[in-house]
Amino acid sequence: NANGAGGAGGPGGSADGGAGGGDGGAPVALKGWELDASNVGLARVGLICDELPLYDGGTKPAAGTVVSEQRIESGIDLSNGDIVIERSCIRPASIGAGLPILTTTNYDACTDAGCPVASSMVTIRDCDIDGSALDDYESAFSTAFIGVGTLQRNYIHGMGSGIAIFNSGDSLDATIEGNYVTGLTAYGDPAGDGNHSDGFTVRDFDTQSTPDRRLVVQNNRIDCSSGNDTGAFFIQTYGGDIDQVKIEGNLLEGGGYQLVLSAGFGNAYGANMSAVDNRLSGTGYGPGYVADPPGWAAWEENYLHDASQPDAKGEPIDEP
Repeated sequence: NANGAGGAGGPGGSADGGAGGGDGGAPVALKGWELDASNVGLARVGLICDELPLYDGGTKPAAGTVVSEQRIESGIDLSNGDIVIERSCIRPASIGAGLPILTTTNYDACTDAGCPVASSMVTIRDCDIDGSALDDYESAFSTAFIGVGTLQRNYIHGMGSGIAIFNSGDSLDATIEGNYVTGLTAYGDPAGDGNHSDGFTVRDFDTQSTPDRRLVVQNNRIDCSSGNDTGAFFIQTYGGDIDQVKIEGNLLEGGGYQLVLSAGFGNAYGANMSAVDNRLSGTGYGPGYVADPPGWAAWEENYLHDASQPDAKGEPIDEP
């Protein structure tokens, strides 16, 4: 069909399985410090953006849509939920400044109480999300993904910020696994009218009404080196409470602090925040910072990244 539903390998992901398997949900075999542009996104499954057919579906797909092996040249509103985008290139030619390229938020239905969010899972896997066709301003003020969902094995580059778990609702899990975020862009003075780059950020993840929901951030490589850097991984309770976050197997690089845990805005983070077996570059302001108590529930086996050492384990990082 027009959306390429199913595509080669079907909705399960790559035809050959490859790293992470062919069922779309299997664990990613590679750690974050083993990722590069050749083993994520389209390159991993042997596809080239410019050779894919142009997507002619709408910018707000219906629930149940599977988009496979398409070249998408616009932003996409995924707020209807139950949508899969796989083995595709998302490279918008233009987008409103400050808007995300992909989102699970329905910005057309916002009220004083907030904006509706997808009520069922959205999955984006084995894709390139590429801001290189945007002008400098649009690029710097855009984010690849804002919302809640499952993002696996994507190559994300060419925009100001990477992935944001924000307006995530109160029920859905989120899995961010095996993605490579790099090549983030800057515009202007970050102390004035410029942008602020986050490689990955969590601004809300409320578990009060759904205590068993989980946010897993695993085996990603996140490089925040735009020059206007907040940092690779920034947790801040700007949009609501945050809890049940597991951070494991990631390589965090770039400016600012690589991993920040912060409360504020009348909200709090909970007692189930864990960072285990990650590699941090130690560049910028340093590897980690806790702005507000109580701190990490688990901080174990986190090391400065040293590619010359077994398992890239440099010096151990004390709990911040």
